[in-house]
Amino acid sequence: MIDKCASPVETNKYFEKMAIDPSKLRNFDGLSVSALGAGTYLGASDDATDSLYEKALVKAALAGINFFDTAINYRNGRSEKVLSKVIHALADQGVSREELVISTKGGIIPFEGVFEDYVRSHFLDTGIIETKDIVADFQCMTPPFLENQIDSSLTNLNLKCIDLYYLHNPEVILAEVGEEEFYERLRKCFDLFERKVNDQKIARYGIASWNGFRQKKGALNLSKVLKCAQDVAGENHHLKAIQMPYNLVMLEAIKQKVIEQAAEKGIAVMISAPLMQSQVGQINRRIFEQLPLSRSPLTQSLEFVLSTPNVCSTFCGMKTVAHLEENLAVMHEPAWSIDQWIKASSLLGLPRLQSTSQ
Repeated sequence: MIDKCASPVETNKYFEKMAIDPSKLRNFDGLSVSALGAGTYLGASDDATDSLYEKALVKAALAGINFFDTAINYRNGRSEKVLSKVIHALADQGVSREELVISTKGGIIPFEGVFEDYVRSHFLDTGIIETKDIVADFQCMTPPFLENQIDSSLTNLNLKCIDLYYLHNPEVILAEVGEEEFYERLRKCFDLFERKVNDQKIARYGIASWNGFRQKKGALNLSKVLKCAQDVAGENHHLKAIQMPYNLVMLEAIKQKVIEQAAEKGIAVMISAPLMQSQVGQINRRIFEQLPLSRSPLTQSLEFVLSTPNVCSTFCGMKTVAHLEENLAVMHEPAWSIDQWIKASSLLGLPRLQSTSQ
């Protein structure tokens, strides 16, 4: 196993070698990271897709993308295993582990084959979880389960330390158990994560959510989430990031001021689904005609997200080299000015931001 994590010194050196526009460089908890990151969610669980991902992700890292996002349940664990191959392949090409930032997630019960059989043999019969721990048939956030998932992800990735570990879609459990019980459970999760930081198995942690920060009813409360981390570890806690979808269609991150609130609390915002699986291209073309020019409507859509004030890194699926090359175009172009972004956001009916610092 590789026993190092991403480091401030080495991630900074990485970008000294990369010819990207300076506006596409971000700081995340002292690490230098690319504004555009590589996601690994989509695709079949087969060897052919593994091969596509491996080629595209290696090329991404050689072209200025050093932030990689995955999860233990993505493609039945195969995405984590492919990322392990990528990390080792890059080492042979002069890109060290310490230059790369790796995030993964746990909380959705992973499986291969028949779900019920896998869960019984791997989790119930082994005593890792009890039937009552399973929520909505696929979610679990007990400390024994998450400890098992961290260890399993480390094995899949062939790493001794994960740079950023997310609790994955916990809003599912919030909807089932109610606020008081949920935040008590969350404190227990964060206590585990802080211990794993002390054990140097993870470097920092966060929450990755699809609906939790977007929905109005039953939403995750960022202040209460932060309070859980502070209750466990005081102001020296390692809760450093949230991840949520945001694109030209899914605009709640701005409408509900999630990005602004996170910035005020010192929590980095990572974005998933910036192209909504390419569906943003179906937006009325008159919108794109009024946006700053770019290579295509998809790159305009991506630039809108990357240029949003207080967004750290944005993760886009990188399954094929062709898709990667189109996305990479934005890494070589200056980010929109704040005035350009404000004009674009006004076209979409978004409220004016109180803070517009990048």
